Amino acid sequence: MVRCDLCPHHCVLKEGQTGFCHQRINKEGHIGLKDYGAITSLSLDTIEKKPLYHFYPETQILSVGSYGCNMKCPFCQNYTISQDRGSSVQVHTTPEKLVEVALDLKKEGNIGIAFTYNEPMISYEFIYDTFV
Repeated sequence: MVRCDLCPHHCVLKEGQTGFCHQRINKEGHIGLKDYGAITSLSLDTIEKKPLYHFYPETQILSVGSYGCNMKCPFCQNYTISQDRGSSVQVHTTPEKLVEVALDLKKEGNIGIAFTYNEPMISYEFIYDTFV
């Protein structure tokens, strides 16, 4: 059994078991991402939809999300994504391809990538690889 220390739940997982978030898994004694590159939502949104005030107003940002979450907020507007266990995956991608999509959208006013719709840190490895 291995303990996941990525979030405050500190899930202790048997081989093949996923944590509270449904995305962190014990694979051969190591905690990792169950579904690397799984995207459930991809949308070019206005920056005002993000919880940012006066941050590049009237621009666009590529919003990217996956399934799973380490929280269960009763008011979550994205619960169909965040509480999903993988059935809503629409596409698998690579960090390089995601960056290509974001760069292609510059002509539409895109200023970057925002990981959103669920708690992004549960997909830490994919996010890290995207921004390196």
